[in-house]
Amino acid sequence: MKNTVCVIGGGASGIMASIAAAQAGAKVILLEHSDRIGKKILLTGNGKCNLTNLHMDISHYRTSGDKSLVETVLNTFSEKDLMAFMQKQGMRLMINRESYVYPECEAAATVVNVLRRALDTLDVSIYTNIKIKDIVHASHKYCIETEDKTFYADRVVMACGGKSYPKTGSDGSGYTLLKKLNIPMVRPYPALTALISDKKGIKTVSGMRANAMVTLLINAKAVTSDYGQVQFTDYGISGIPVFQVSTDASLALQAGKKVAVRVNLFPDMSEKEVFTAIKNQLTLFEALPVEDALQGFIHKKWIEYLNNKFKLRHFICAKDITEDVIGNIVNELVNMEYNITAVKEYDFCQVTGGGAALDQIDDRMQAKAYPGLYIVGELLDVTGECGGYNLQWAFSTGYIAGSHAAI
Repeated sequence: MKNTVCVIGGGASGIMASIAAAQAGAKVILLEHSDRIGKKILLTGNGKCNLTNLHMDISHYRTSGDKSLVETVLNTFSEKDLMAFMQKQGMRLMINRESYVYPECEAAATVVNVLRRALDTLDVSIYTNIKIKDIVHASHKYCIETEDKTFYADRVVMACGGKSYPKTGSDGSGYTLLKKLNIPMVRPYPALTALISDKKGIKTVSGMRANAMVTLLINAKAVTSDYGQVQFTDYGISGIPVFQVSTDASLALQAGKKVAVRVNLFPDMSEKEVFTAIKNQLTLFEALPVEDALQGFIHKKWIEYLNNKFKLRHFICAKDITEDVIGNIVNELVNMEYNITAVKEYDFCQVTGGGAALDQIDDRMQAKAYPGLYIVGELLDVTGECGGYNLQWAFSTGYIAGSHAAI
């Protein structure tokens, strides 16, 4: 007799769990909190859907638990397995930036449509606008109580997501269900998000984008860094390299530690080289006002920022600037420090850190305390970097859980 598998959550992990369970012969019921499945997938990769990454290993993941489970999951359903799965569904793929895997059409909506087609082909029953009140385990069965009706299943896959982008349905309700089941959790926190600062004068450069090296400082000690396009905002800084260091920043702020970020606009040059370049620029246009002399070397918004910070307008022309002032300018451009007071919360962050503790989960994604209950995706205490790592985690855990739930 077929197992009935109830999957709670219609995001990437829930959809994959449903497909895998149905392919393995189970009768599958998919319950989605919002009005349609796959909403958060539509936001991934700026709408292009960065499915996975060819450079897939555990160094790109963060957890407070043992990473051996992460490694097992990624080996069981790897990036190559995911690519083969997508291609089998008729999805043509492309590689960008040497390792980033996207659908060739560069449209997340197409990914959702292809997955939805697979669900329909496998006769998965989909229910939307479902609010789960409780999961009750009794007599080797599960009762999933909702506001309107009760569903019964032999197996349950919890794919409820975290708290990021709550408008997509990820409102943290999965954590409430975990608490009711007494499954130990790591406190959730915003991850892959922008950083808020009280740095003076930052509104001057709001709207600027520049390639830069971002280094995270915790209690004045450099702990991690990343390079890429930084977005300067009126509240602080954003952009992919900022997201990459934000997970550690978020955890450090939770722990009451001092957090700062250092931004280097010229990471390919030494401070001495930047000093010489600025001095040569000012010498070349020595008869002009400083702000005019610096045009072409840095953006006018940075010139305005430096004017305000170092009172450059007090110098009649470029030749009057002293080497001490040039040194101050260089230090600001290569060691621009932002004191971080907070991170952007769940309505902005890409994923939620924390979740069900990994020592409570076996290598089938089953909760050790509840036979037949599986926990997957963002609901687990695993956070990947930007670059397709979180979608891979969602698809991998979903596939493993769905495959085993059907048996």
